[in-house]
Amino acid sequence: MNPKLKFKIDYKKDIKTFFIFVEETNFDNGRILEWAILRKYPQFEKFKKDDNLVVDKKTIEKFVKSIYSKNKVVILTNLVKYRKKWSKIEKKYFALVKDLFKPDKWPKGRYIAYPTIWGVFPRFLKDKTFQIPYKYKKVGYVNVIIAHEMLHFMFYDYFNKKYSIYKTNKYRFFVWNISEIFNGVIQNHPQWLKIFKIKTLIYPEHKKIIKKLQKVYYGRENIIVDDLIKDIIKALK
Repeated sequence: MNPKLKFKIDYKKDIKTFFIFVEETNFDNGRILEWAILRKYPQFEKFKKDDNLVVDKKTIEKFVKSIYSKNKVVILTNLVKYRKKWSKIEKKYFALVKDLFKPDKWPKGRYIAYPTIWGVFPRFLKDKTFQIPYKYKKVGYVNVIIAHEMLHFMFYDYFNKKYSIYKTNKYRFFVWNISEIFNGVIQNHPQWLKIFKIKTLIYPEHKKIIKKLQKVYYGRENIIVDDLIKDIIKALK
């Protein structure tokens, strides 16, 4: 059975997300802060200390509330647009995912998309929630973001069960790389692009691997998930 994605507004989610970015800055040497916060809101530069941001919760709460208050109509209007656009392609999306993973059901979770004011759109594996931009120039690309995050939920559930050797925190970054390369290959496949029309964005460090894998897998009628995962692991080692 496929999950029914819900769209909800909660400014508190963005406060938590800010501090998650701060906590995980060592994960990518501060790149997440640059992309998610500093490019969009350069006023946070004054809180920069080394490769991190040092700022108290009250300051962030005040800032987030202010953005949500000023953009209340925009956020609500866009969320309605996103919901309508997703509803038009969700059945086709779930069919594509079923062809890949052959699941009896999706992993349990809340399946909620929340708007975010930040420049990076995270997913939360534990409760199966994620964030999408509260406004975006290419409205059609939001469906690509939704598909991307939802695919992560299915991928991690599958991967953790079949490749439990990588389940420890030691391999967290390694598995993240696998998941992003996997999504890049799958989402930019011609079969997927017939539905979404727009390619998913790829991390710079994954481009070469994805390009090589595309040459191998795009000529096949069907993609075998385990074959692709094993080839990604080989390419990363």
